[in-house]
Amino acid sequence: MVSRGCQKAIGRSKSKKIKGKVKNCISILLLIICLFSCNKVKEKMHVPDYSYKDAKIDEFYYVIETDGSSNIIPLIKPFDMIKAGSPQEWQLATYDLPNELGNVIAPIISINVYQTYMYGYKPFEKDEEDSKFDSPEKWFILNAEDRKLTFFDKELDFKMEIKKLNLPDHLLNPDAVFEEYKDQRILPWFPENIKKQLGKAKK
Repeated sequence: MVSRGCQKAIGRSKSKKIKGKVKNCISILLLIICLFSCNKVKEKMHVPDYSYKDAKIDEFYYVIETDGSSNIIPLIKPFDMIKAGSPQEWQLATYDLPNELGNVIAPIISINVYQTYMYGYKPFEKDEEDSKFDSPEKWFILNAEDRKLTFFDKELDFKMEIKKLNLPDHLLNPDAVFEEYKDQRILPWFPENIKKQLGKAKK
């Protein structure tokens, strides 16, 4: 006959074993959930691999961040938009082109690309320290082929020129464009041969 003390000791031993099994099960479940979540995050971010590089695709068309982790939207090579500054805003470097705003157009809040043209809108931006450096509201059209940059002070003049050039009259939100690019790695204005190469490398 087993004494009460022994029964209690056996009970405690069984209880510890059960608790140990429960803890092990919980740990395993947490590990599975963590692995599943990590995979989901990777899928969502589309962490770049070497498939694009191995396919010898021009990196201009697949790099989504600078070395400093600024987001990039490729437009027409060599032109791209980078989200940088404080606060962060979309900027288009115009390189050696004559530019009354300096060597960049910023902040850009709407953009489109069609054939050889990049065109969009930047709002007025106030310089908090010196009003002499306020950046005026501008609409712009940049022809990458003849490297001509034209600014417009009035939206009506801008729209008339777009119509004259037979360009789509809708503009896109750069943040939405970047999300599409990050997810698909292909943008509508990419050359057809680049689209095919990116499509094959992504599979």
